[in-house]
Order: sequence, then C-alpha cells, then structure tokens
Amino acid sequence: MIPPMIRAFVLAAALAVQAAPSAAITPEALIQNQVDAYNAHDLEAFSACYGEAIEFRTMDGKVGPEKGLAALRKGYADLFKRFPKLKVKILKRISQGAFVIDQEQAEGMGPNPVTVTAIYETAQGKIVRVWFIEG
Repeated sequence: MIPPMIRAFVLAAALAVQAAPSAAITPEALIQNQVDAYNAHDLEAFSACYGEAIEFRTMDGKVGPEKGLAALRKGYADLFKRFPKLKVKILKRISQGAFVIDQEQAEGMGPNPVTVTAIYETAQGKIVRVWFIEG
C-alpha cells in the first residue's frame, strides 16, 4: 500500500503536469502567430514571437545594424504607425526542422505590393534569426 502522503504528492504532480500549458510550439505555428500579430499591428504579440537577441541578416551573412528585441520593437512600432493599412499575406510556405521559409506579399506601404522571401530560424519557441531576400 502506498502511504497517503506519497499518494497525495503523486496525485498533485500528475495534476500539475496535466494542467501545465504546453511550452512546445512548432516553428510553423510560431511563424503563423507572428504573421497574425503583424497583420493585427499587435506589437506585444508580435514581439513575443522573437528571442531577446534576434538578428536580421542579409544572404551574404552580414548581421543588420539593428539587433535585439528592443530594436525590433522600436522599428516595428514605427512601421505600424507609418503604415496603418500594412498587411502581409503568405504566398508560399516551406517548413523544415527549425526553419520556415515564407514568400510574403506586403500591402499598404504604397501603390504596389512588395514581395519578399523571409527565412526564419527558430529555437526554443522563439524566432532567433531572419534573413530577407528582396527583389
């Protein structure tokens, strides 16, 4: 027979594990959350998708001058303010492992949509690096 104190501890631990929210999010779901927050101009939800040391890179490997979550927040707050109709739609998406590649079309920054390809690298439920291909 299991002593009552141990039984109570095991039961409490089982309930805690069952009630705990899942910390795991797939890279594709994370990127979709980021896209949804971007389209809603929800800076808090958008920023929550990124790691503290977020880096934006060019395809030749250079790290952009604005690095980190504070710079991201400032840049996107300005962007959302300047372009209140800004929205992005995903034209194509590829997901493999920790990477998600989106071909995105942004509208609301001018008379013509802008198409870019974004390569997102994720780790521990956050976006840690982004490469943009424009053209």
